Amino acid sequence: MRGTYYSDKFIGRKTSNGEIFTQDRFTAAHRTLKFGTLLLVTNPSNGKQVIVRVNDRCPKSNVLDLTSRAARQIGVKSHSVLVEVLPPRCLPLWEKQEQLFDVLEKGQFKEYLSLLDSDPPYDANKLYDLELFQCRTTDEAKKRVERLPIFYQDQVAYRHHGIKNRVVAVLELSQSYVKAELVRKELLALFPDIKIVATK
Repeated sequence: MRGTYYSDKFIGRKTSNGEIFTQDRFTAAHRTLKFGTLLLVTNPSNGKQVIVRVNDRCPKSNVLDLTSRAARQIGVKSHSVLVEVLPPRCLPLWEKQEQLFDVLEKGQFKEYLSLLDSDPPYDANKLYDLELFQCRTTDEAKKRVERLPIFYQDQVAYRHHGIKNRVVAVLELSQSYVKAELVRKELLALFPDIKIVATK
């Protein structure tokens, strides 16, 4: 359908479901879709994606009217977008997507959805880090950590495993399991034994 965005003249007015309109949220207007429907909107020209929640009505058919923030996120002014209806279980993604934009690239929303599909092997209320590897000395560990992207290197802690007399290199993310899993996949080629561990 065609993706457009709201004029600022609507700021402060009530949307069709009674909410106060703001350009700062990831919401959208559609002619018929049920209020609360979550939509994955993709700009086919650059692959960028955003999740919006329908909370208003648009008088034109086959048009999705986005907030200016959602439109900017995917680089849409007024042209065709791909729209996919998401299940209600994806509401946490819509609520937290601002925190995810630093790791999300084309198609990665799909990885989040696949993780949500399975029974979670984790506690949703906990935070998680990544154990990169174990080795014999801190000096050896520091040399291996130099292979990490520079923006991760300051987040590595070196912990001693008393029983095995080993040094454990831990990337301290303190993030949700889902985000930790995406970073794990990103670093898997560098550290084949990488695993997710609960933040201590």
